[in-house]
Amino acid sequence: MTVLFGEVIGKGTERVCYINKKNPKTCFKVSRRGHSKQTLREAKYFEYLKRNNVVPTFMPKYIGFYEEDDLYILEQERIGSGEHETVKTIKEFISEATEIELKQLERVLDNLKCEMIQLNVIVSDMRTTNGYVVLYKGEIDRVVFFDGYGIPEFIPLANIFSWAGKRKIQRQWNKFLRYYHNDLKMFAKNKVTFK
Repeated sequence: MTVLFGEVIGKGTERVCYINKKNPKTCFKVSRRGHSKQTLREAKYFEYLKRNNVVPTFMPKYIGFYEEDDLYILEQERIGSGEHETVKTIKEFISEATEIELKQLERVLDNLKCEMIQLNVIVSDMRTTNGYVVLYKGEIDRVVFFDGYGIPEFIPLANIFSWAGKRKIQRQWNKFLRYYHNDLKMFAKNKVTFK
């Protein structure tokens, strides 16, 4: 397969994210072989979920994993590429949201947490800058975490045992809530009591 990289739409410490020139509804997360721990972990986890027919609403759809020259390439859904869709990071959304919009966001997040536990899907790096609020015609449609999937442990007990997965999800959720509440305080929205 020949990969055609389009415009750069994101950059992290390990990889660069490009629009797919052949299909702008998908994107490529690209890392070099010597600096690809996160990409390999995510690809392995996405393949594991695919084998088990697990398709969460809060995860970009996984398309495939490719190797080209000295690159590892992860192809997935490009969030916000649908008609009438716009995206904001959770942090950006919080900075502009009204009380009513925050309540709506918190209902979506509460459902997201329930879905994570039900499907036993783990996001290892949940931050308000690592997730998108997807808006359809200006209304909240869903929240998607675009990074940090997979389990860094050598023996992934959280994949094997749902009780271990639930504990790990709760720990990650508690970290996420700390970021969330810090953002609320920063943007003077401290009347909200989301837990």
